[in-house]
Amino acid sequence: MANTVLYPGDTIGVIGNSANAAMLVTTARKMGLRVGAYGADETGEALQLADFKAVGTAKDKDKLQHFAESCAAVVYDSDHVSTDVVKFLAQFTRIPQGSDLLEMMQDRLLERAFFEQLNVNIAPYATIISLDDVYQSVNSIGYPCVLKPIQKEWSRGRELVIRTQTDIAKAAGLLDWGTYILESQIAYAKEYSLIVARDAAGNQQLFPITEAQSIDDRPFKTWVPANVDQAVASELQRIAGEVGKHVNYVGVYEVSFYLTKSGAIYVKKITPAPSENGYVFAVAATVDQFDQHLRAVCGLPLATPQILTPAVTVAFMVSQQPAMRTQWQIKPNWHFNFYHLRNQRPDDIMGHIAVTGDSVKTMLDQLDDTGIWSDDDADEDDTPTD
Repeated sequence: MANTVLYPGDTIGVIGNSANAAMLVTTARKMGLRVGAYGADETGEALQLADFKAVGTAKDKDKLQHFAESCAAVVYDSDHVSTDVVKFLAQFTRIPQGSDLLEMMQDRLLERAFFEQLNVNIAPYATIISLDDVYQSVNSIGYPCVLKPIQKEWSRGRELVIRTQTDIAKAAGLLDWGTYILESQIAYAKEYSLIVARDAAGNQQLFPITEAQSIDDRPFKTWVPANVDQAVASELQRIAGEVGKHVNYVGVYEVSFYLTKSGAIYVKKITPAPSENGYVFAVAATVDQFDQHLRAVCGLPLATPQILTPAVTVAFMVSQQPAMRTQWQIKPNWHFNFYHLRNQRPDDIMGHIAVTGDSVKTMLDQLDDTGIWSDDDADEDDTPTD
């Protein structure tokens, strides 16, 4: 991949409709780039913030081609972007992130084949085509386990947690949708994340390790510095760096991990885009993930991320907005970030708070004392002791 440099005044395109898209647009404009945004909703935040917008769907080939030809390069905001769209755009402009890693991470079988190529620990799994396959495989997978569609885009409402043999019968209707995997649920003690920036020459810069709590497989709380043993940290860094040696990708990507009480490390997933766990670096570090992503894409030298202050980020939902209004008036160390997403439901994430302070434990205690997140089901054992 040619290391083409983008200069202030050059045009970059952003596709996607997550909060990341708006953050990419804002960061690119700060860097002096002219920014275009493509999406189906002309009222979306990214399209509103961009210098120019193109309104269209993933099937509007003429609009996609015109958009691509208007940009020196195009970036995508998340791992939910269609690989077909990315491959189509790549015919008419540079897509530094490429489609290979995205395609692998959207297909659970390709994803696991890649992990096995890296020789890393992953949760035991089996390919499932019929109900009989579930009954046969569960003996080796064990309980509890999760039945998931091969294609991650189909996952919403089509996953099944199997805790006992009687739960297996519930899978009959799900399997009509296609091939699934049956995956063991790892009993983990801690969850870590590493964000890596990779440039076109293959040079890498790793962000400091973050520690996290997730709910329903989505980041909920994230903090730095992480409470992590040095030997574990070294292995996480080795694995995350190894990913970058085996992919044709430019920009930031995230590798998420589980750590069990016995010290075993499992790779949870790779996200070929800026990550929600990475939001913490906007207040905690010398460079944030969006700036680093665009530095890689534009051919600039990668910055060396360093922690300036301990920080915690926590997501809040639409239903928690009244509580946010109260805290708005009384918390000098809370930094509020609203995503301005459209047509949100009460349980949708509306934004996040970045909290700064002297220690992670103090900040987590401050968040807990508000009672706003008292109903969350995150594992309390993850709270650091210092």
